[in-house]
Amino acid sequence: MLVGLTPLLPVPFLDDHLKAYFERRLARAIAASRGVAVSEDDLRAIGEGEGQDLIAQIGKGALLLPVRLLFLNVKRASDAASATYHRGYLLDVALEAGAHPPQRSASELRAAIAATLEETPHSPIGAALRLSFEGSKALLRQALAALVGALRRMRTTSTEVDLAEALKESKDRDVFASLVERMRQAVDEIPAAYFQELEERFLERLAKPPVPDGD
Repeated sequence: MLVGLTPLLPVPFLDDHLKAYFERRLARAIAASRGVAVSEDDLRAIGEGEGQDLIAQIGKGALLLPVRLLFLNVKRASDAASATYHRGYLLDVALEAGAHPPQRSASELRAAIAATLEETPHSPIGAALRLSFEGSKALLRQALAALVGALRRMRTTSTEVDLAEALKESKDRDVFASLVERMRQAVDEIPAAYFQELEERFLERLAKPPVPDGD
């Protein structure tokens, strides 16, 4: 959900840094849930973006626009959320199958996830999340406003805090929880056959031996 908000932020480049931050956090949480130790370098390789220091980028960025001027591009938001959901889902499948560093490199894992998603251009998850966002614009705007407020407060800090945890503990936590629940309900409507086919195609790719360097 938080990744879905990042394309709506009005500061150039900050959306990419936040997206990378949230996706590394997601990968770290998935690995922890599977009891798999993944290095920070591997998290950066698996996740999206360069992963530069979040606080430093916020400090360099212009002041965020007033919330009343924020523009909701629902398609961009839902596409970002859908892509992240797919990557997180397939990462969890890979970890469960034992296909993770050092057995398979982070770059191989990332490539297998990307290739599988390229074969899935019209995911029902993207469509479901778009409908969910379209029907939740008031919540979406409230969540975006809460994220902007948190980023403004972070400009005065000197260390990177766990932004996602701070948002869950904020006075706006019910807004985030409601939006997440609507997204979860939308995804729960997707037939199980879709996920089964997605997993099978992904595991088939992972079953292929890695290509040696230089070949």
